[in-house]
Amino acid sequence: MKMGIPKDLAWQAGNSRRGYWFTTQTVAVNMAMTRERLIGSGFYDLATAYQSVHVNY
Repeated sequence: MKMGIPKDLAWQAGNSRRGYWFTTQTVAVNMAMTRERLIGSGFYDLATAYQSVHVNY
């Protein structure tokens, strides 16, 4: 909810019995963990890193 997710969506994602892998595909997690937030937290974009190494000719 601190990341701007509505309370009901956060509750559904937090109380899911389906497991971590399924929970990553929920609307709440996708709204909260955007590419920009992850890069801002110190993670790097794998697609950009791959493209910088493997240049298409």
